[in-house]
Amino acid sequence: MNKVKRFFSGMIKNVWFGIKTSFFASKFYFSMKILILLSETLIPLVNIWLWKEILNGIVDYEAKGGAILICLAVYLVLQLATYLLAKFGSYVNTRFGDEMQFYIEKVMMEKTSRVSLAFFDSAQMGDKVRHARSNFDAMTQMTWLAFDIVSAFINVIAALVIVLAYKWWVGLITLAFLIPFMIYNKKRAERRLEMEKEQLRDNRKMDYYGNVFSDNNIQFEVKLNNIGAYFLSKYRETWKKLYNINKSENVRHNIINSLILALNVSCDFLVLILSVFDVVNNQIGIGDVQYNLSIVARLHSQAQLLMEQVIQFLNSNTRLMELQEFLDIKPETEKSGTLKPSQNPKIEFIGVSFRYPNSDQYVLRNCSFTIEPNEKIGLIGLNGAGKSTIIKLMFRFYDPEEGCIKLDGVDLKEYDVYAVRKVFGVLFQDYVTYCLPLREIIALSDFDERFNDEKLKRACDISGASEIIKDWEDGFESVLGRYYADNGKDLSGGQWQIVGLARAYFKDSDYMILDEPSAALDPFAEDRIFERLYRLSEGKSSVTISHRLSNTTLADKLLVIDDGHIIEQGSHFELLKQNGKYAQLFRLQAEKYQ
Repeated sequence: MNKVKRFFSGMIKNVWFGIKTSFFASKFYFSMKILILLSETLIPLVNIWLWKEILNGIVDYEAKGGAILICLAVYLVLQLATYLLAKFGSYVNTRFGDEMQFYIEKVMMEKTSRVSLAFFDSAQMGDKVRHARSNFDAMTQMTWLAFDIVSAFINVIAALVIVLAYKWWVGLITLAFLIPFMIYNKKRAERRLEMEKEQLRDNRKMDYYGNVFSDNNIQFEVKLNNIGAYFLSKYRETWKKLYNINKSENVRHNIINSLILALNVSCDFLVLILSVFDVVNNQIGIGDVQYNLSIVARLHSQAQLLMEQVIQFLNSNTRLMELQEFLDIKPETEKSGTLKPSQNPKIEFIGVSFRYPNSDQYVLRNCSFTIEPNEKIGLIGLNGAGKSTIIKLMFRFYDPEEGCIKLDGVDLKEYDVYAVRKVFGVLFQDYVTYCLPLREIIALSDFDERFNDEKLKRACDISGASEIIKDWEDGFESVLGRYYADNGKDLSGGQWQIVGLARAYFKDSDYMILDEPSAALDPFAEDRIFERLYRLSEGKSSVTISHRLSNTTLADKLLVIDDGHIIEQGSHFELLKQNGKYAQLFRLQAEKYQ
């Protein structure tokens, strides 16, 4: 009993959720669809009755001639109204669909923009996002199906009463013949939903293989190594697998559906034969034959439609529950505190251990260190040692599994996470190349200042981007990348990195985080960047990650990370005297230049 109660409670909740969302997506078109739906429910029933009166009036024209003309006039007006309603309904559906799609996409984008990075680390979560997007229509469908079911139910009851008044057992037979249809289609809908879930991962694979041919960065290597045929074969292999599964299912469905349809059509023949006998016996008129056939056909079609809609409704209910499950995900980052950090805080890692979601391997183990205000830090370690992970934990993209991180002696979780991130100017190793005007690309770190040309020029001068754009006719308005701009500027990897560095400097932060800021730069540009970094950061803090140890020799303190924790710390000369891991790495690199 409790299970049934929860089911209907959840269904009512989903219907209300769908109605509310549809209404807020477009109040005007929502109201228009309601009016159209009511009109489409009533007009067919009136038309059937009018046609009966017209045909019977033709047989008895002398007595009913005047009534025929009135019925014909009303019938023609309703036919015109039906035609106009269909056209208007098509327009309303298109406009409402567009506004609904925009509304839901906006909700989804707002939701995904707030979730933690852990959400994107799982392929299973990727399936969930795709499935949630594929269920957008379920929200609209369930809303209108609720109204359609009411409309169809009214039509079925009205038609059934009329049929029962003619021959009660004909109505019962019509309904009985629909039972196999209802049972089969319910199972069919459940099977389709199950197949959709089973094929999610394969469909994502096809998307990945297909996107290879439209991604400029990937195409370079595809053409270089002539591996286009490989990705095409992977796409074809996955497509063929899904095609064979779906083909087999469709063949089976068409055979069973045809048999059920033949059973239902036999009911129409029965009514036709009975009506002909009644006309011959002068029990009913010619108009009544048409009326009986139309009403039974309508009872048949509306009952069938009602069952289909109920099945779709139950199916949409399942889909909507999954969509709500996604929308109800509570991002960890939104569970932040309220404190505001200072602009140059003291940072402490105390016994921090961390591993990425869906991974058994710890990146950090019992990692502890302190960064004092106004201190220049060099973070040193081999690939995979956990350097970038430390930065991500500082920004609360993730939370430690053990231990804690403190800002000015207070647990990081007590701070407003977005206020924390505003403290830092950042250039990540995996910098993003946006296809946007240069002004906006640089100003993304402090977007409200995007029209401050003086500030833009300063960031470009410090980073070296001024040298890149000095001859550009459109200057800061130039679009970078050619994703949608035919005349977009195509930059080299090093130039993109300099633009990313300009974005970090544009924030004008007291705390700079640079993760491999010179990985793609030539030696001259690299030397200039680090000379400016240390010269301009007086009275400020910075954390620099670099594999080229010559770039970090001027840091106040070096932190050497290995096996998930800090194994050495001190200045460049102090670590050379210790003759440990840092000294080994530095001398190894220095020997290459001798």
